Amino acid sequence: MKEKLEKVKCPKCGTDDSTIIFRGRDYLYQVKGEYFVSECRFCGLWFQNPRPVADELINLYPTYYSPHASTATCKNQPGILYKGCTYNLRYHIKYIKNQLWKNGIALVPQYVPNGKLLEIGCASGDRLISLRSLGWQHLYGIELVPAAVEKARVEGFSVDCGPVEEVLHNYPDKYFDVIISSMVLEHLYNPFKVVQIIASKLKPGGQFLFSTISRDSLDAKIYGAYWAGFDFPRHMVHFRNKDILDMIKDYFTKIKIYHQAAPIDFIRSSKWRRDDRCCTVVDKIVLTIGESRLIYIAMMLSWLGFTCRVSVHCQRK
Repeated sequence: MKEKLEKVKCPKCGTDDSTIIFRGRDYLYQVKGEYFVSECRFCGLWFQNPRPVADELINLYPTYYSPHASTATCKNQPGILYKGCTYNLRYHIKYIKNQLWKNGIALVPQYVPNGKLLEIGCASGDRLISLRSLGWQHLYGIELVPAAVEKARVEGFSVDCGPVEEVLHNYPDKYFDVIISSMVLEHLYNPFKVVQIIASKLKPGGQFLFSTISRDSLDAKIYGAYWAGFDFPRHMVHFRNKDILDMIKDYFTKIKIYHQAAPIDFIRSSKWRRDDRCCTVVDKIVLTIGESRLIYIAMMLSWLGFTCRVSVHCQRK
């Protein structure tokens, strides 16, 4: 069944003037259809246009969509707090021993005693389980897909089902100490408006931790329409680093950005080009090296800021 698409204005500046620059298909989960990346002629944002209509969004995430499969094995561990104000002593020591980057990309927040934490796009609750094991007690979630919501609720979490743009309004303003969003903003029709709502739901000084995809990366330049970061048709917006900063700078301070090392992005893109019989020398090298050895190159690229997956930590003004 062909997905219904609609033409839209730029979600960043609202201008109704964009041009299609890439066409692609769902190489990862094989959702049928042709999908499009357009560039706003006014502000330069890349976004899906035309894009799938709201009634079709849930169909973009098949039952075998990997982030919705529960893989967590850790359970709540009582007595894990250290002096009631931070994580356990062992975790704290690891943190201060050159673990800043790892905790940065993993979206580990600073502990707030008796704090309230919301995860947007909590899927089956894996991250909430991990946070509970670190001492967080008041944990909430938002998730679009009902099957994933049920798995998270079985773990005992308070999870609302529905579009984040709608569900966020259910919470009082200045209610949360922390809001986390892992690889979600790029899936939203208008993440710029959603970030405004997120800011209103955080207490002053509250933490906003999120990860997303930036097209200011080496792999985006190498692979074009085969770039794994497009993730047709699920990614609605394709940020530059500038777009990410523009999205948060009016509401947040103490902004820190960590680049992730993800060799799978290179592997997938090279496989897709090979399968479409347009394999290049780069693809042959990437596929020959393999993911286990490509990680060292990916690590170097992340330190240089050339990878597409980024984690951002910031604090409500």
